[in-house]
Amino acid sequence: MEYEFHFVVDGIDVEDDAAFAVVHEVFGGVLTRHRDRHFLDVSESGANAIDAAHRIVVRLRTSLPALRLLRVDPDLVGVSDIAERAGRTRQNVQQWLSGERRQDKLPFPDPEGIAGRSPVWRWGDVNAWLAQFGEGDDVHPPTREEALTIDFLLPKWQRTLDDGLPLVHFTAAETGDGRDQEREDVQRLLEGTLALPGVLERMAAIPVPRAEHQRLTVVCAVLPDRLSSVISRIGHDEVWAVLACQGAKGELHLQPVGTAKAPGAVPMSELGLGREATVGDLLLVQTNGPDGTPVPPITPVGLG
Repeated sequence: MEYEFHFVVDGIDVEDDAAFAVVHEVFGGVLTRHRDRHFLDVSESGANAIDAAHRIVVRLRTSLPALRLLRVDPDLVGVSDIAERAGRTRQNVQQWLSGERRQDKLPFPDPEGIAGRSPVWRWGDVNAWLAQFGEGDDVHPPTREEALTIDFLLPKWQRTLDDGLPLVHFTAAETGDGRDQEREDVQRLLEGTLALPGVLERMAAIPVPRAEHQRLTVVCAVLPDRLSSVISRIGHDEVWAVLACQGAKGELHLQPVGTAKAPGAVPMSELGLGREATVGDLLLVQTNGPDGTPVPPITPVGLG
């Protein structure tokens, strides 16, 4: 899904022709200034708003290293603004607020605050509410909860990039099969491990040719998960990821994996693994090898 962000930024200026051109030509974005503040409108795709923000932070750092994202602007709207954006009358909007219409849907969002004497709402919240019945616009700004999460994570993400380390994005190999808690346990175990000195540096040094060195996707899995599910979690703009799982004795395993386009990867077929192979099958091959010779754990494996 495509998400649109309205960031308050620092480090670049609308009068910087080179930066202005990058924003427009590379990102299709808009850089503006209001009084002493600069604002950046930019969009990015992702599994959710947090993932999309994670991606755009990395892309912006690559192209505009001086840029600093301070926070997500709430894009506050009043009744007239909502009516204009939704293509409805003010009376329609007032009926939504009072609950006279759309009573079968979730309640209208709570206002963010008061401007003058009138309530105002985050457009992201209103747009998400409108999406319940196919209205609103095709743009997906973050909701209040998503924006607050992004605001909390922005300093951490940018400090990590300042240190020359990649941003780690966690995702689950599969969901909804009753083993989600086990995959979350893998993530928590790895998060705790990454907090130790030097661990993230060693992960970043895994010898795989990543085109984008500032983002590292980690797919958390359990042994019965299919490798095809793992590969489906690699982003559309990525060819490499790290598979994380726990072995039979609870030990943490990290395995670089790639798509069919990943250069230098050992194909599954060479390891004797078929299309229905599981994470457990891969660990077994690492231990015994397809011909009785163990496969080094850091050998990049192509799952495509």
